[in-house]
Amino acid sequence: MNFWTFAVTLVKMAIGRPAKKRYPAALTAHQQWVVSLDAILAERNWGHCHLTLYPLKRINSTQARTSLKSSWGVTSPESLHSTLQWLATEGHRTQMASVLGHPPVAWDFGRYVCMVRAGFAAGYIDEPAAWRLLQQAIAPVAQTYGSWREFADDFVAGRQLWMRTAGRDWAGTQEDTVGAVQSLLDPANSESPWQRVPWETIYHADRQTSHH
Repeated sequence: MNFWTFAVTLVKMAIGRPAKKRYPAALTAHQQWVVSLDAILAERNWGHCHLTLYPLKRINSTQARTSLKSSWGVTSPESLHSTLQWLATEGHRTQMASVLGHPPVAWDFGRYVCMVRAGFAAGYIDEPAAWRLLQQAIAPVAQTYGSWREFADDFVAGRQLWMRTAGRDWAGTQEDTVGAVQSLLDPANSESPWQRVPWETIYHADRQTSHH
């Protein structure tokens, strides 16, 4: 990112239009649950917003596009869809299963949900398409884990294994990720989406939530 792009991004993060004004509708309980699969990565992202489809507090397509390009090489709707398809059907979990003794579903689908939200923010997909894509993450995750802690533990295990290879030059440390998880799991953290949306939510009938 060059200086001027970075400067514009900072300005947008400071004074850009609040995302909740553009997208004021409250999410259903199931929608809040599925976007919370991105909570670990979102927690580490400056200007993030939990419990909304749009991942940032302020509208900023530049930041979303820059993130997708630097993290995944995604620069278009086509490359977004192909990468999401890979994460949903194969990802890193297939290779990691032999090392961990099981496929770390959380590692692939946590990033999948993060990418869908970023793709929406970047303008590569619209709102209906984003929810259709997110729907595909529910069954694999809900059938594999029984709590946010189980999900988080497997995400951390997958990331640790990934950091040994492709991720060793990646920005951010494993300690940062563990710290984010500890904060999200803290019962006293009223801002944590995991405290506001219990894991069991996804197993019950969907319902509208009130505005916060």
